[in-house]
This record gives sequence, structure tokens and C-alpha cells, in this order.
Amino acid sequence: FQVQPGHTGWKGYGTDIFYNSDKWEALEGGVQTAGCSSRGGNRAANWVVLKDKATGEKLITGGIHLSYCEGGCDSLHECELQALYAKLDEMKNKHPSAPVVWMGDMNRNMQATVMQNLLNGRIGSMTTFKADDVCKTTGSTHMAGGGAIDHIFGELGAFKIREGGTTGQGLIGQHLDGSDHFPIYSILDFGRR
Repeated sequence: FQVQPGHTGWKGYGTDIFYNSDKWEALEGGVQTAGCSSRGGNRAANWVVLKDKATGEKLITGGIHLSYCEGGCDSLHECELQALYAKLDEMKNKHPSAPVVWMGDMNRNMQATVMQNLLNGRIGSMTTFKADDVCKTTGSTHMAGGGAIDHIFGELGAFKIREGGTTGQGLIGQHLDGSDHFPIYSILDFGRR
């Protein structure tokens, strides 16, 4: 496994992308500080464009870790998401046939206005591609309990969801190997399958 190209050190809390270099060729990628007034430290947008070595099909992926704000902070989350989506949209313009899938610690549940707007292709005043919750996590993803705050999103209509959710690892009230979050996953099909 390799880390995304352009990963030159810590730029903020984000979602580093590791990919199977036997299956995928990384065409371009990077990490960039979001440039918002983030809480608890800088946030970073991560992205990479991958090309399947067997089929030649491309995939754009990325991630971010949004600030934690008790009760939510829509304008800050919109700023952080806009930093990620600026890169995802840039890659989508350069590689228009490549679908987008990305993940992150959103610190928000799917019912939050920011999340519903994201699904409808809106981030504040920014218009972008519509997304789907391709993980469909229903259980808690944090040791404190509550609903899912970690999510995986895919470009609407670009993926067939085979399965997804939590892995079943982790117990409420206990760290999981040092982490306060529990793993999530999606198994997706895309392209000429």
C-alpha cells in the first residue's frame, strides 16, 4: 500500500488516503490545509486520482475531518467542505469520466442540514455534484455513543452499493486500539462491470 501522492507532511486533521499500488496507479493527488478558522487545529483536504491497472478506469477519492462543534457549526463545516470539494471538483474537471467517492469524520449525523445539503449538491453558496451516503451506517461510530458521525459518500448514481456500515469493532465507552472512533466500510461497484 502507498499513501496518496503529494502527501508532504501534516497539514491538518484529515483523511490520508492509502491505496493498493498493485491494483491502482496514482495519477495525481495531494493534501492542503483547509484555510478556515477550524476548531481544535487545522483541517486538511486530501485527494487522489487513481487508475485501475487492469481496466484503465479512473476513480477520484479523498477525505477530510471536520471540526468538532457541540451543537454544530454549519458555516465552519461548509468552509471546510468547500476546501475539499474545490479539489474534488478540480479533479472531476480534469478527469470527467472518473466517479468520486470520499470519506471523513464529519462530526455530524446524516440528518444535519449541512449533510442534507451535501447530498443535494450544495455546500453553502457552492454548487457541486450530488452525493449518496454509500456506507449507510446506522450504528454509533464513536465511543461516546450516539448516531454515526463518520461517513462515506459517493457521487450520486455512480456506484452500486453491495454492502456497508460499521465493522462491528468497538464498544461504547472504550477506545478501540487508541481510537475514539469505530471503523466503517463500503463495498462498491463502478464502471464497466
